[in-house]
This record gives sequence, C-alpha cells and structure tokens, in this order.
Amino acid sequence: MTVWLVALLMGTAVFAQTTKRNSEEFRKGYQEFITQQAQLTEKEAAAFFPIYNECQKKKTELNNQMWKLRRESLGKELSEAEYQRLLEETAKLRIQADELEKSYLPQYHEVLSYKKIFAVQEAESRFYREMLKGINEKRKGK
Repeated sequence: MTVWLVALLMGTAVFAQTTKRNSEEFRKGYQEFITQQAQLTEKEAAAFFPIYNECQKKKTELNNQMWKLRRESLGKELSEAEYQRLLEETAKLRIQADELEKSYLPQYHEVLSYKKIFAVQEAESRFYREMLKGINEKRKGK
C-alpha cells in the first residue's frame, strides 16, 4: 500500500510539473507572438508583460467565477428567476473584467503608446483565432 501511495504522489508531482511547464511554455509562446505581432521592442516587452500578466491573472479569477456559476447550474432544472440571476451575475462579472482591463490602460500607457496597446489587443485576438483554427483543423484531420 505504501508503494502505491508513493507512486501516486510521484505521479501527481510529475503531472503538476508537466502542467506548470506546459503553462510556462504556452505563456512564453503567447508573449513572443504578442511581442512580434505588436512590434514591441525588447525593452517595451520587458516593461509591459509584468503589468499585463498581473491584469490577466485577475481577469482569469473573474472568468473562473463565471465558469463556476455555469458549472453549478449544468444539468439542473432552474426556474426563470434562477436563470435570470445566473445571467445577471455572469454579465456583472464580464463587466468587471472589462472595467479591470480599462483600469490597466494608464499603467499600460506608462510603458507603451496607445497605438501599441491597440496592437497588443489585436494580436491577442489574432492569437486566439489562430489557436481555435488549429484546434478545428485537428478535429477535421487536416
């Protein structure tokens, strides 16, 4: 039994390390894509991404709250009032995420021009479109 417990703990540790490494690799690739597409200099990227990552972490927390609300309602028969509450809470969280993004604009502008901030946002959209396109192509077997 002790051997199984040790094996389980080791497997969990390896999984956590792999997940962390994959997450770090994804972040690095994402930042490289944004840097290239938005034509950020090395200095701009070094100053911008710590601020950006802080904002993204907070936005992720809000998104997790939205997903939690939705997951809690899956497979349940809700009343109209409960669906209304769910939709209103989700909308509030989306607005909070947008307000958070807006609140970071002055900090972004301390290190980037507004033109480059706009280019970063366009690069974000392009990155996710390309990522989804790749996923869809894999599903179709292309």
